Amino acid sequence: MTNLTPQPSQPASRQPATRGHAQGSAAESGRAYVLAWLGLLGLTLMSFGAHFLELGAFATAVSLAIAGLKALVVVLVFMHLRRESVSVRTVAALNVAWVALISAGIALDVAAQ
Repeated sequence: MTNLTPQPSQPASRQPATRGHAQGSAAESGRAYVLAWLGLLGLTLMSFGAHFLELGAFATAVSLAIAGLKALVVVLVFMHLRRESVSVRTVAALNVAWVALISAGIALDVAAQ
């Protein structure tokens, strides 16, 4: 009996696909996630503590700055944007700029009424 199953011309690689990224050790990647989690926890505590401070007109600016830092940590660490190509980072930056432009337009519209 002959084997009718097609055989690959070259043996399959046993390396997992990494999408062009250098695969670090498990300890390095776990360390980055733990540090990011601790940073997010610290920023959350800062956000909570800022609620009890008498910041007056600066309260919104401080809260938005803390939220922006949290978003930056998530984008860089959990979405792996710092290791992506320039084109992917450019698209992400353009999306942030688009949301900022729309938000500024909404704020100007509300202020004008």
